[in-house]
Amino acid sequence: MIATATPIHTATVNGVTVRFFRGPSAEPDMPWHAHEELLMALALPRDLRRVLKASFLRCWKETYRTVEVDGEPVLIAPHFVAQGLIGMAQEVGKGITTTPDLVDREYACAGVAAMTALTAHMPAAEDRFTWAMQAFHNQGGQS
Repeated sequence: MIATATPIHTATVNGVTVRFFRGPSAEPDMPWHAHEELLMALALPRDLRRVLKASFLRCWKETYRTVEVDGEPVLIAPHFVAQGLIGMAQEVGKGITTTPDLVDREYACAGVAAMTALTAHMPAAEDRFTWAMQAFHNQGGQS
């Protein structure tokens, strides 16, 4: 049985609706994203999207989670997977397309809004900042 989830934030990234979710940990965590939606936002050819999804799942299969949203399964992934995916698309697309750069900027803005939603229950800015830094650290960021 998979857990039911509700998006904490929804944003448009390169014309595609991308949903953001609370991570599965009870500890502070960066926002997670609907992986297929982010792949679609990168506007990569379908066959390349399939190859990338398979490759990412092979490398980080323990990292991904499937949740149920409105009765449908949705594959979600942590922030660092989005960073890797976007960074890879930027490298592959150099000199060919600027779409990954646009997605990077729009995803970053959406991620800030999703983090704001995660910390909305904290009245003090200092508490929100401390929580965000712990979330960053918990996903492997260096402090």
